[in-house]
Amino acid sequence: MRKKNDLTNNNKQDYQNEQLDFFQIVDHFFRSEPIRQFMNEFDSMFEGSFPQKSIHVNTFETDQTCVIDMQIPPVKKEQIKLELMDQYLTISITNREEIKEYNENSSTFRSYSSLDSLSKTIVLPYKVEEHEIKTKYKNGSLLVTIPKKSTQILLEDDSI
Repeated sequence: MRKKNDLTNNNKQDYQNEQLDFFQIVDHFFRSEPIRQFMNEFDSMFEGSFPQKSIHVNTFETDQTCVIDMQIPPVKKEQIKLELMDQYLTISITNREEIKEYNENSSTFRSYSSLDSLSKTIVLPYKVEEHEIKTKYKNGSLLVTIPKKSTQILLEDDSI
């Protein structure tokens, strides 16, 4: 005759074996080739098109100009949009990508599209007219140059 304690130990052991079997099955499922391939492609969709996820800005002045040097992702010139509103300069970058592939060996068709965008707004030191702004884009560096508007403030002397 079995003791009650032996029965509960056996039930616990069966339960642990069932759990172990379940986890082994799940592990085997996610390690199978079709699922692993799907998971890798799913991860690659979230990596995004932009290797750089932000726009780095460095500003400096020369004697005659204010210069804004922006490090942006390497994109085509057509993907960059600059907008000027009062003293605010906004740079927007949009990258649209579509990939369609057909694999004859496994008779699979894969299609995905992604749309990434970045933007940054910079406050300019003074109001600027659009025709005064000069830009240069080369190898992921956008240089925006605006003429310096210096006004001299005359100090009045109160000592009479």
